[in-house]
Amino acid sequence: LGLCREHGINSATWEDGFFPHYGTIHVDPLGFCWESSLTRMIFRRSSTQQREVAREARALWAAKPAGPLPAEVQAPFALWPLQLIGDKVNDWDLRVPDWTGLIRHFRSKLPAHFQLVLKDHPLAAPKDVVGLEKLVAELPNTVRVSKDASLAGLLRECEAVGGANSSVLYEARLMHHKPTYTYARSWFTNHDELFVPVSRDFSAYLPRRDWLEKPSAMRTVRLDDYADWFLAQLLGRQIGGKTAVEDPDLFRAHVGRLSYQSYLENGEKIFEPFGA
Repeated sequence: LGLCREHGINSATWEDGFFPHYGTIHVDPLGFCWESSLTRMIFRRSSTQQREVAREARALWAAKPAGPLPAEVQAPFALWPLQLIGDKVNDWDLRVPDWTGLIRHFRSKLPAHFQLVLKDHPLAAPKDVVGLEKLVAELPNTVRVSKDASLAGLLRECEAVGGANSSVLYEARLMHHKPTYTYARSWFTNHDELFVPVSRDFSAYLPRRDWLEKPSAMRTVRLDDYADWFLAQLLGRQIGGKTAVEDPDLFRAHVGRLSYQSYLENGEKIFEPFGA
C-alpha cells in the first residue's frame, strides 16, 4: 500500500504474500474484499490459456514437500485452520468474541466418525485461542494441532475444510478441490461457486452433504472450470514484491492494467498473467 501511495496510484489495495504465491503483492485498484472487482466479474468459460495457467500453478503447488500428519490425526477428518480473532472479516461480518461457537456448530454437523482437526495460526496470540482448550476437551473426536503441523499434509489428506476465513480456504478449494465451508461472506470473493457459506443461524445442516457419500460431487466440470478461471484471475493480480520495489514503472503499469477503465477497454484479458 505504501508503494501505491508513493507512486500516486489511487485506491489500489493489496495483500502482501497473498495466496498462492507468498512474497508477491496482490493488487486490486477497484476495491477490497467483497467489494473487489473480482466479485463483480461474470464467469465465462475458462480459456485454454487460463486452464494452462491453473494447471501449471497446481503442478508447482503439488511439488511442495509435505510433512507427516501429527500422530493424533486420524482419517477421515475435516480441517479447520484457526484464524486471528482481530481480522477484518470478523470485525465487519461476524463480530464473534472467539471461534468456539462456530467450531461447535461445525462439529455438530459433521458425522461422528469424522475427526475435526483444528490447526493453530502461526501468528496466534492468547486472544485468538480463547476457550479452545476447554472446547477440544468437550467435543467428541476433535483434536488441536500446533502451528508447526504440516499444512500441506493436512490439506492433501483431509475430506473437507471449514473456517471463518483464511487463505487456506483458497488453497483447499483451488489447489486441492476440497469442499470448503465458510461462516463469513466467502471472504475475498463472495463467490458461492468457490465457497459454500454455512448458514449464520447455526441451525441448518451443512449444505452439500453429498461430499460425504460421493466426494466427486464437488468435482463437476463446471466447478473445475470455474476454479481454473478464478485461479487465473487471482494470479493475474499478483506481481513480485521485489520487482515492484525495484521497478516502479512496471508496478504502475501492472496496477493500471487492472483499473476500471482498462477493464472496460480490454475485458477479462486484463486478468491474464502479467506480461502475457
